[in-house]
Amino acid sequence: MIHAVKAYIASQELIGRGNQVIAAVSGGPDSMALLHILMELRPVLGFHLVAAHVNHGLRPEAALEQQFVEEQCQSWGITCYAKSIDVSGLARQAKTSLEDAGRQARYGFFYELLQILQADVVATAHHQDDQAETVLLHLLRGAGMPGLRGILPRNGRLVRPLLSHSKHDLLAYLQDNQIAYCIDESNQDESFLRNRIRHQLIPLLQAEYNPQITENLSRLAEIIRAENDFLQQIVQGYWQKLLCAQDNVSVEMDAEGIKTLPLAVQRRLTMMALSSVGGSQGWESRDVEKVMALLHKPGSAKILQLKKGII
Repeated sequence: MIHAVKAYIASQELIGRGNQVIAAVSGGPDSMALLHILMELRPVLGFHLVAAHVNHGLRPEAALEQQFVEEQCQSWGITCYAKSIDVSGLARQAKTSLEDAGRQARYGFFYELLQILQADVVATAHHQDDQAETVLLHLLRGAGMPGLRGILPRNGRLVRPLLSHSKHDLLAYLQDNQIAYCIDESNQDESFLRNRIRHQLIPLLQAEYNPQITENLSRLAEIIRAENDFLQQIVQGYWQKLLCAQDNVSVEMDAEGIKTLPLAVQRRLTMMALSSVGGSQGWESRDVEKVMALLHKPGSAKILQLKKGII
């Protein structure tokens, strides 16, 4: 498995020689496998490695899990940076779910460390099963091609070296190398949609429709990713041609020019415009359709108020 991960890192250009890599480590099986594999590859690929752990404070076991990660890192000679964050408080303050607040807390800490340590990338332990869950999650929410790309091998300074391996592969690796790990019982909580997909939908699809559904969904994400990249290159040319003005808070485009283009290009240009003023996260296909509907309404006094305060 070490050689396969090494080959994947090289093929996707995830980690370069001399890079400073921060491994995101929760203490669970996936992240402990990631940390050990990166530790083994560190002298081979010539990068520097540290670990980062976030204590969400949501479960009684959280303090013990932090202690476990810190002690395991110490025994392996890896510097560990840990931080306790009141995720419940963040969720209440932001009026969001514990799941979203926890994710924001984790990645906020990771990006903070990137700056402090002047590191190059953060490696997370997302694997093939996570990829399948993500594709199904986006499919259920009506995502377009960008959403069906699933988890990207590299997204900015986030890298996923284990994305081509299954959960079964990781558990076998842990057993073969006698590596201990923690079990997060909240991953069994089926009040979360992702957990229902993991424990209900995927087993049903495997049992009743296709035993290789996880591998096939992962392959679908790879195919969609390549085709999306190609289409985006084409749309970028139209963006440059039809962009009239842009600053930090607004964007102005040639509406008449947009109306002459194929529907797929119109949709992508609209999403690019929304992302340029409101960030890339949180937009849905219905938001795009609402904006595009304005193209065909006569007059100049039509105003549409969207989420994130966008008009």
